[in-house]
Amino acid sequence: MKYISVFVFLMFAANSADKPNIIFIMCDDMGYGQLGSYGQKMIKTPRLDQMAKEGLRLTDYYAGTAVCAPSRCSLMTGQHVGHTYIRGNKEYPTGQEPIPAETITVAEKMKEAGYATALIGKWGLGYPGSEGEPNKQGFDYFFGYNDQKHAHNHFPKFLLRNEETLTLKNNSGKEIEYSQYMLTDEAKGFIKKNKDNPFFLYLAYVIPHSRLQIPGDDECYLQYKDESWPEKQKKHAGMISRLDKDVGSILDLLKEMNLAENTLVVFTSDNGAHREGGARPEFFNDSGPLSGIKRSMYEGGVRVPFIAHWPGVIKPGQVSNHIGAHWDLMPTACELGGVQPPEGIDGISYVPLLKGNMEEQEKHDYLYFELHWPTKRGVRKGDWVALQSKTSAIDPNKDTIKLFNLKNDLGQKKDLATQYPEKVEEFKKIFLEAHTPAPLFEFGQAKPKRNKKGKK
Repeated sequence: MKYISVFVFLMFAANSADKPNIIFIMCDDMGYGQLGSYGQKMIKTPRLDQMAKEGLRLTDYYAGTAVCAPSRCSLMTGQHVGHTYIRGNKEYPTGQEPIPAETITVAEKMKEAGYATALIGKWGLGYPGSEGEPNKQGFDYFFGYNDQKHAHNHFPKFLLRNEETLTLKNNSGKEIEYSQYMLTDEAKGFIKKNKDNPFFLYLAYVIPHSRLQIPGDDECYLQYKDESWPEKQKKHAGMISRLDKDVGSILDLLKEMNLAENTLVVFTSDNGAHREGGARPEFFNDSGPLSGIKRSMYEGGVRVPFIAHWPGVIKPGQVSNHIGAHWDLMPTACELGGVQPPEGIDGISYVPLLKGNMEEQEKHDYLYFELHWPTKRGVRKGDWVALQSKTSAIDPNKDTIKLFNLKNDLGQKKDLATQYPEKVEEFKKIFLEAHTPAPLFEFGQAKPKRNKKGKK
């Protein structure tokens, strides 16, 4: 029996060694055009640009939808937002509508695969004490913001460590402890602690979202001090450059610890660029060649940067127009971890793409998006996009549908709906096919008042 136990342990250790670490870095409200590798000319992002040169950059990658909570729900469940439980930002005093206890998250599947799991950053899928909080949804360790509203402030009065409240020094208007620094330190600490076993780290950074805040002595902010820009735009640029520097420091740590060649690192955003806290999307051309920003069904609301880095596996300098989305993380992580993905998901593994086996890479027939309050929806199929900026009913005939061909009109300036009625009819069928009823998120339903549940 003793020898059998040793043999089983050695088999498990060998299998674990074959499983790559996964670090999925998702920032908050970064536009498609805010990185140098995606055409940005004013904001400095040298480390992410280098990450793209050393790895894979996707030109046609999409968030779950155009706002935080449903986009994150799509990422965690492998479902597009026509099937997810969360389809809008439904607020409570201390957080958002919780995903149900029976939800299968990518973190739970990674635990099944023998991974240590951590969420560091912003959650937004269940207020503290609810069935949706991170430690009940597959994460061994959680540090950061549970509540999206709380995450508007980068100098918060407190952060959470698992279920413990960590009081900070940012009281009475003082800006002392900057959460971005803390989140990066926590991420590095988790990597160091788990260097000898496979780990899954979901690093959900909260910059450059909402309030434009950065310490006045931060080198990333100071590099713009002599620019003739409004102060808010200097801070916005500084936050993005700080994010860039921190991602670079994580890549450096992996290299120092000889983990780089066994670690897939993905960088992306939860939705398009924002206009909050004084941000001006037109100033830095945040959406690049795309139209629209956060909360829009136009490309600028849902198409986001995607950079993958995995030395020795991903060939340097790869650029692909493969159409992918947040709901692809679930099957990708499951394939890398050697476990079966849940039934009923919409995602497609992009492992063949990462390994350069494009002949084996499955493709989506279409991508579907919806959003609630105000309710809207959209579909991308091939080069075509159809969208409804207002959706008052499940019946697609109730509201105007706009049709665009991205190959000829990436900026979505010319509505072709009247010229291609047969295409419009095709998309109407997809609108109906892709949507399952969701009692909390009905098309045309007025935005609910904040629920009193969830109060501490």
